[in-house]
Amino acid sequence: MKRGQTQEIFVWLFVLIVAAAILFFGIKLIKKSEGLKDEVLIVKLFNDIDKKLSQYYFLDKGSSGEERFLLPRNIEWVCFAKKGAINFNYLSRPHVGGEDGKLMRDILGILDEGTYVFVGPLNLYENNRFKLNIKIKTEVLCKEVVNGVLSLDLENKGVSDGIEVK
Repeated sequence: MKRGQTQEIFVWLFVLIVAAAILFFGIKLIKKSEGLKDEVLIVKLFNDIDKKLSQYYFLDKGSSGEERFLLPRNIEWVCFAKKGAINFNYLSRPHVGGEDGKLMRDILGILDEGTYVFVGPLNLYENNRFKLNIKIKTEVLCKEVVNGVLSLDLENKGVSDGIEVK
């Protein structure tokens, strides 16, 4: 063998190991970014709901419309709930499972006054609730998410009542 030929095998082994490491860590990074996409959709939902409620709040009393919001496919329901809602009974919420309903009631007990939006199941995402900036008339409402789309009917009930979410 000529001089340098024995070293060539080590160069090829090194290149192979580096290529395998790049593939392994690249695939791992891509899989992590898939979850990040869903987290971004949740935050975008909260911002979009707040923006739409603000738009309806400044329209004439009686103005209404249907709004659609995109969500990750594994989200099953979205609930609007006021702190201290007297008719909040997790058993009567058709789309909310028992554990999520109890947890949501407990969370509402420790949060500041106001109305909150919850996405569930609650254990899927770190950002699973958001405090609304606009007053809404609806005390408790849970809506099922169908194929990653949430449909809400919004109606302006006036300055004193705020926006009704149906």
